Amino acid sequence: MTTPTTGYEAEPSDVAAEVASHLDDITDPLERYHRATAAQVHHKAVVAAFQQERDKALAQLNADGHSYEKLTSLAPGTTRPGIQKAVERGRKLMR
Repeated sequence: MTTPTTGYEAEPSDVAAEVASHLDDITDPLERYHRATAAQVHHKAVVAAFQQERDKALAQLNADGHSYEKLTSLAPGTTRPGIQKAVERGRKLMR
């Protein structure tokens, strides 16, 4: 389970530019496939690392006195149970 990212949008032109930076110079389809796969694996790992940072930030906010209800209002698209799970994951990461 991850905390939703509702309310945040990636700029299509930024996404296209980043993809192009990885693949523009490659003409061989097999090499393009392998390079795209490697980039995808890398970016999935980056997403996971950002999720952990978000969970730790929510855990810190909760430790600083923000209730689950308050955190739900600060994080668009979340539910109280989702925030609670994220806080619990964050607490484990902070140990």
